[in-house]
Amino acid sequence: MKSKILNKILLLTVVISLLFTMTANAAAFTDISTHWAKSYIERVAAKGIVSGYDNGTFKPDNNVTVLEALVMISRLYDIDDDLKEKIVEEYEPSLKKMTNTLYSEWSFEYLSVIIELGVVSENGIEDMFAKKTIFQQATREEIAVLLTKAMMLGDEAQNLKVYTLPFADAAKISTSARPYVYVMYDKDIFTGDSNKNINPSNKITRAEIATLLDKAWKYIDENDVYPDFDDYVPTTSLNGIITKVSTGTAESYIYVKNDSEVESIVKINKDTAIYLNGKAVNIDKLKEDMLVKCKIDSERIAVKLEADSSTDVVRGIIYYVAYVAPAKITIIDEDDDKITYDMPTDVKVYLDGKEIALKELSKNDEVTLYIDNDKVYQINSISRIKKFNGTITAIDYNYPIVVKMKTKEGVIKSFTFNSDVDVTRNDKDSSFDQVRVGDEVTVTTEYDDMIAINTIAKEAEMSGTIKEIIIGDDNKIKIADEDGETTQYAVSNNVIITIGSNNATIYDLRVGYNVSVNTSGNEIVTIEAAQLQTAKSFSGKIIYINSTDKIIMMQNVKDNGQKELVYLTVTNNTKIFDTTGSTKYFKDLKEGENILSTAISQSGEYVAASIMIQ
Repeated sequence: MKSKILNKILLLTVVISLLFTMTANAAAFTDISTHWAKSYIERVAAKGIVSGYDNGTFKPDNNVTVLEALVMISRLYDIDDDLKEKIVEEYEPSLKKMTNTLYSEWSFEYLSVIIELGVVSENGIEDMFAKKTIFQQATREEIAVLLTKAMMLGDEAQNLKVYTLPFADAAKISTSARPYVYVMYDKDIFTGDSNKNINPSNKITRAEIATLLDKAWKYIDENDVYPDFDDYVPTTSLNGIITKVSTGTAESYIYVKNDSEVESIVKINKDTAIYLNGKAVNIDKLKEDMLVKCKIDSERIAVKLEADSSTDVVRGIIYYVAYVAPAKITIIDEDDDKITYDMPTDVKVYLDGKEIALKELSKNDEVTLYIDNDKVYQINSISRIKKFNGTITAIDYNYPIVVKMKTKEGVIKSFTFNSDVDVTRNDKDSSFDQVRVGDEVTVTTEYDDMIAINTIAKEAEMSGTIKEIIIGDDNKIKIADEDGETTQYAVSNNVIITIGSNNATIYDLRVGYNVSVNTSGNEIVTIEAAQLQTAKSFSGKIIYINSTDKIIMMQNVKDNGQKELVYLTVTNNTKIFDTTGSTKYFKDLKEGENILSTAISQSGEYVAASIMIQ
C-alpha cells in the first residue's frame, strides 16, 4: 500500500515538474541557441506563457498534448489573482468530479480559465477527460480552433460565409475547423510552409506552439483584446502604510503610501469589508501608520481592507549605516533624536521600492523602519530626490506661488515655487510664466521642496470664435464652435491668456478672435488667441521675474479689488525708479514687491514704458 502511494506521489511530482518548472531566464535554455524559433520561445517564456524543464532545456521539437496546449493558452491574459481565484472557485468543484483527472488536479486552475474564456465548455472538458483525448498529442488544426476562441475571434469564424483558404492542402482541413484556420491565417497567426501547405493533421511541436502564442499575444496586445468577465468584479492590490483617514457620511477615504513612497487614495463605502488584526471593525478603528492591504475595484473603491496595528513604524533620515556584523542603522527621527537600531541578518531592505543590500543605503535618504516585537524586519528607504507625475489642477498666484497637482494615483499635492526652481517645458529650458493649469507635469523635489518642474502643454479642450466679451466682477466670454453653436464661459481671475507667443489679459481680446481654451471646473483657465492691441496701467505685486527674457509676471489689482495676471516685457527703454524718483535697474526688481507700471501694446505684447517700485 505504501509503495503504491509513493509511486503516485512520484508520478505526480514528475508531471508537475515537466509542465510547471519555470526557467528563471529564457536565455538559459540550453537547446535553442540555433533553433529557428529561438526568439519566439524566449519572448513567450519571459511572459510566463510557456516554461522549460528542470535540466535547463526547452525541448522545442517535442510534441504538445491537448492539456499542455490548453494550459499554455490560458496564460495569454494577465488575469487579476482575486478574479482568477473566483473563477477557480466556480469551476473546480465540477472538475474534481470528472473521470480520469487523477494526477491532473494541478491543471484545474488553468482549465477553469479556459472554460470561463469560452475556449472549451465545461461539458467539453468533461468529455475530453472521459475519452482521454485531452492527453493525446494536439494537431495544428485543433490549435487553430482553440487559439481563435481564446483570442475572442470565435464569432468571427462562425459568421464567415464566403472565404478562400490559400493552402495547397486546404481539402485536408476538417469542415468544422476551416473557418477557424482561415481566421488564424487572416490575422497572420497561421501561415503555410514552403510548399504552401498548412498540414492540419500534423502534431504540433513546442517550438511551433510557442511561435503561435507569441503572434497571438502580439495581436491581443495591439488590438486591446481582453475578456469580458461579466460575473466577476476584478480588483487590484495595494499594500502600504495608512497616512491619513478621512471619514464622511456617504463615502470615506484612506491615503495609503506604498513601499516606493507613492501615495494613493482609496475610497471606502458601506460595502467595504474592514479587518483590523483579523477582526471585523468599522473605519473609525483605522489609524495613521497602520499597515494595510487593500483590494480595490476599478473605481478605486476598497472591496476589502486588512489593517495591522501590531507593527511599529518609525520614520527618519539615515545618519549612519554599519553593515559589518553586528549591523546597525542610526537615524534622525521626526523629533530630531538620533536613534540606533540593531539589524538582524534577515532584514528586508528596499530603496525606491527595489530590494537592495543594507550596505547600499545612503546617508541623508529618507527611511521608514518596520518593527515587530522590538525587531526591525523591514526598511523602506527613499532617495531624497523624488518625482511626482500628474496634472496641474490649480496655481495660487499670491506670493509665493503655490502649484497644485493631481498625481496619477489621484492624490492632490501642493508645492511652493521659488526662483531657484529649474523650469522646463517639453524638456526644454523655459520659465514659470509658461506654466498652465491643465498641463501634464513632473515635479522634482528634494526633501519635499520643489527643485524642478517640467510641463507638457495640454491640448485645447475647445476651439472657436469669440462672439461676446463681458467684463465685470465675474468676467465671461461667449464662444461659437465650428458648428456655430455658442456657449458662454466664466473666465477665471487667474486665467492665462496668450496671443501668438505673447502673454496678454482679457482686455486684449476682441470679438472675432479665433481662440483655443481649456477649462477647470466651470471656468476657462487658458486662452490662446491670435492678435493683440491695447494699452493700460497696472498696479500690483511682482510674483515672478523671468530674468532671461526680461518678463515680469505681476498680479494687477483692478478697480473692483479683484486680481488678474499681467505679463510685462522690460526693455532698455523702460524707465525704472522708486518713490523718491531715484533711478533703478531691472536687477533691482524683486519678487514680492509692489509696482506701478504704464505699459504700451507693441507687436502683440505689453511693453513697460515705466515701472515705479513702491
